[in-house]
Amino acid sequence: MLGGPVTFGYCREVADGLPCHKALICFERQFPADEYFRRTLEPETFERCFTRPTGCRYEKILGALQDAQNAPNPPKQSPENHNDPDDLHDPDDPER
Repeated sequence: MLGGPVTFGYCREVADGLPCHKALICFERQFPADEYFRRTLEPETFERCFTRPTGCRYEKILGALQDAQNAPNPPKQSPENHNDPDDLHDPDDPER
């Protein structure tokens, strides 16, 4: 529940027409959601929706930090092409 009750109808088709990956967990106490989805989905679709590794938030944050650390550094701007207004001058101007 995120701010209020969420219906099973919403969770059944929330992700591009596919069930939310947490639907089994959220509705397991109300009815046999696992059985429902096994009857209504193709086996491959069931596997794709409910057995993919999701990781906890902590793992996702650590993964994002590692990706950022392993990303190539952006190229540094050379002095000729940066946008400092004080450097915009005529090279032939004797005042500079």
